[in-house]
Amino acid sequence: MSDISISFPPWVIAWFLLGEATPVITLVMIALAAAFLVSRGRFRRIGWLKWTLAIVGGLWLGGISFWAAGFVDEIKTGIYQARHNYKLDKATVLAGIMIPGGSRVSLDEAGVLYRIETAPDAAVSIDGALWRDVISLIPLDNRADSDRGIIKSATLAIDTVIQGMPCQGGAPVEFSESGGDIEHCTLTQRTDVPAEIVGDQGGKIAKDLPCSADQEVWLRPSDRRLLERCVLAETAAVGAIACAGGKEILFAGAGLDSCTLASAQRVGASELSAGTLIRFTRGDLSEFEMPPSSASVALSGIELPPGTVVSLCERDIAWLEVPEDRSVTIAGVKLTGRLNFDCGKFQYGTLFEDSVVHDRRLLRGAAISAEDLLHPP
Repeated sequence: MSDISISFPPWVIAWFLLGEATPVITLVMIALAAAFLVSRGRFRRIGWLKWTLAIVGGLWLGGISFWAAGFVDEIKTGIYQARHNYKLDKATVLAGIMIPGGSRVSLDEAGVLYRIETAPDAAVSIDGALWRDVISLIPLDNRADSDRGIIKSATLAIDTVIQGMPCQGGAPVEFSESGGDIEHCTLTQRTDVPAEIVGDQGGKIAKDLPCSADQEVWLRPSDRRLLERCVLAETAAVGAIACAGGKEILFAGAGLDSCTLASAQRVGASELSAGTLIRFTRGDLSEFEMPPSSASVALSGIELPPGTVVSLCERDIAWLEVPEDRSVTIAGVKLTGRLNFDCGKFQYGTLFEDSVVHDRRLLRGAAISAEDLLHPP
């Protein structure tokens, strides 16, 4: 739930309510005006009617002013859009860029170009490549003469090598806002990309990893362009971990963040099957997802069935997500679904089948806690 709130001064709320009530106030004022005109020739003392009409008229003017202010704001917005966001009738040079006619351009408050939406089948040449569709430029305040380019994000018109990366035309490309270094594109061919891993001596080293063609690659902005995420073209060893080809590999600041095991191997305290998705936190195994056809895994005295997702607290279980058609056994009772633990100590879960627990008959799907299992009533 969001804790964001917006508050307005009381006079703004009152003004808004007057604006909303304007149609009703208008009807009341018409009725009073009619009554005043009718009564003027019949009664001498109609002061109260004059005062009522004056009060209602004041309220009506307040409501009308609300709508008038909105109308003026719409006019100002329209003028701003006409000056800062418009369609070009013919080819025009803006900020040194030749933009074809039919394209839409957006300028900031200072009149600096920051966005181009090209006309259909048109392309714009920027930073030595052709771009189309929506082209977002790096804000002028964030640019430096040493930057590699001025584009923040755009779609390549044709296959192009961008800063050494063979990027696919028709796919989006993204750059860092500081420095203009490439951060993301879709590769046209198998490409070796350096990744930062932990070496045998504990220090960080760079190792080239093969990323697949026709797949997206994400790079970490740094002095050296390093891999953040891609789909491996073939099995690759990252330290002692053999990561499977055809699966995504992800790196974070501490090194390998996640990959899928290419073969059965021991990771942390567990013997895991090939096809297991593993995740690390600060270099330690923090979560793994067993494939549906894997062998079971014993952990914290519990036999984990295939398809189970395991989150770890150090080397003990933090929580399990067991497939609905499979179960784990705790204190002689079969449980399934989400099971929570306190670093290896069971807290609560859900029954896999109708069960009798300490002479209490409970139905499948019933929630059950450690108190229910381990401490009879």
